[in-house]
Amino acid sequence: MSMDPMAALSSAIYLARLQLEALSDTDDKRIRASGLYREWAPGEHRAGEHYNAEGQTWECFADYDNAVYPDVRPGEAAWHTFNRPLHGTSPETARPFAPVQGAHDLYRAGEYMIWTDGGMYRCLRDTNFSPEDYPAGWESVSKPEAGAEME
Repeated sequence: MSMDPMAALSSAIYLARLQLEALSDTDDKRIRASGLYREWAPGEHRAGEHYNAEGQTWECFADYDNAVYPDVRPGEAAWHTFNRPLHGTSPETARPFAPVQGAHDLYRAGEYMIWTDGGMYRCLRDTNFSPEDYPAGWESVSKPEAGAEME
């Protein structure tokens, strides 16, 4: 009996997802494994759930149901009431800057992000401000290409 390669791949992904939460105990590890998280879709979501949306990996920190809260979706203001972006602690896990909405998604010292100019920055002290709003809180660790400007 021959193995169906697609069925085998699907099974391997299923098993990897089952083990993902147990093995991923930090945001950095979750970002490194983000290819195994599903894309966000409307529906019921529970605290502790992880998914990808808009180039970020997110954690649901408060239960919600889109049948009750239809405006809780990526890109909408209510999104941040229930979800927080994961922040990487290495250049390899840097994600695009996500404006801070509260204490739940504050940038912590040692976390990395990619600013709107394409440059990578490391957070020097806990902050809810961007490199543009609080330059002393960030250190540039890569230069954007010539001609790029901060927006």
